[in-house]
Amino acid sequence: MSLALYQPEKYKVYLGAGKSVGLCTVWNEPELVFNRSAAIREKVAILGTLYSRHGVNVILRNLALNPTIRTLYLWGHGALSNTAFGLAGRTILEQFWRAGVEADGTVSGTKFKLEKEIKPAILEKIRAAVRLEDLSDRTLSEVEKLIEAAGSSHAAKASRDKPYMSPVAFPPAVPEAVEVFPSETVGWLVRGRSILDAWSRVVERIMRYGVIKGTQYGYQQRELIGVTWLPPECPPGIAYTYGNRLQRYPHFVRLGRTSRDKPGNINQIEEVIIKQMRASPDSRRAVATTMVPSIDKDSKEPPCLTQIQTLQSGGALHLLATVRSHDIFKAGLPNAFGLRTIQKKIAATLGFTLGQLQITSQSAHIYEQDWTEAFKLTRCLFWEREPSLTFNPATQSDPRGNFIITIEGDELVATLQGPEGETLLKLTGPSAKHLAKKITQLELLARTDHLADVAMELQKAEIAKERGLNYQQDRNLVF
Repeated sequence: MSLALYQPEKYKVYLGAGKSVGLCTVWNEPELVFNRSAAIREKVAILGTLYSRHGVNVILRNLALNPTIRTLYLWGHGALSNTAFGLAGRTILEQFWRAGVEADGTVSGTKFKLEKEIKPAILEKIRAAVRLEDLSDRTLSEVEKLIEAAGSSHAAKASRDKPYMSPVAFPPAVPEAVEVFPSETVGWLVRGRSILDAWSRVVERIMRYGVIKGTQYGYQQRELIGVTWLPPECPPGIAYTYGNRLQRYPHFVRLGRTSRDKPGNINQIEEVIIKQMRASPDSRRAVATTMVPSIDKDSKEPPCLTQIQTLQSGGALHLLATVRSHDIFKAGLPNAFGLRTIQKKIAATLGFTLGQLQITSQSAHIYEQDWTEAFKLTRCLFWEREPSLTFNPATQSDPRGNFIITIEGDELVATLQGPEGETLLKLTGPSAKHLAKKITQLELLARTDHLADVAMELQKAEIAKERGLNYQQDRNLVF
């Protein structure tokens, strides 16, 4: 039959011969249910899923378009329907029927807001006229019997001729600008080709994902928690602003009038880091700090950089810095340049090569007075820039290696080679999905663009295998 539906090309549903019953399978596969059950095909008007909270909007739009539907059944019988994801949309739908919506479209008792084009007055008519019933604890055969009874009842037949209102087509949803994208709460890793590149990527992450919150200074900030960024090098001639605390650290504070109370200073670079690394190149004690509790406990401006540590591997000296509070837009670059300068000095003194600089910004933030300029920067460097379609080995090589994709008999083969071309691992599987899932399960690649490229190549190889085509990696298939 033909029903009015909201964007059916985007939100797929299955249409039966019924008039008064709708069925939502939550996370159960709707096509399997529809094809398996003759009773559902005969008695149900619309059958569809509810994979997310957003799907509640689609269900309500289709109910408004089809006011002959008087009963909406939920059947979330499978395991996926009862996970946190599966319950998210179902819970919102049930709460809507239980409590309705606020004037601004928020479902009462929740933080979920329906699309602004959906009018609350119409929603109240739907709530009053349509019955919602959860059948998730029933088997499919039990659901069929209930639907047959509901679809054959006198009330259901009468409702076919008497819709409870005229059909209402709400305007298509116009997405509202998302100020902050959803993301992980804590823990970020950002790599860059240079200090400037890594810094600009941290700025972009903060402007896209940073939580907007207050500060102790009375204005707003965008903040990410636990950002670790790795910039490789910096230009010469950059001064370092925390050198005083690192190289003139007060080792005690005057407590009385005796001669023992005369304060002194410790050069932590020379007397701790270099000394420890000279005593043992594998030392984990080469740590310097800037915090002085007796001085900083009541300070309104304690040091932002709190610790640096050096570790060596393979003759390269790595420097790891921890920053408790990091104004990325104004201070991030000079801090990184200064840290790299100190790292170069320590490496040269000890005879090591220069290794990685790792900065962990526990509170990486940008203050609201800098948001306009930060948005301009990120739009120019990232959001409005077209992606490069050619591979640049100097800037895009994966530090964990590369995959060679081949076909052997009925199997796809993904061979991991190290950066020097040595074979590290060979994976085989029947499909592109199988191998792609295995590669991500083992986290064998570091770069997201590399993962995307390997997934595309695996899919090409699978198509070539199924159709008997010649497959060559990084070449188009010839059909």
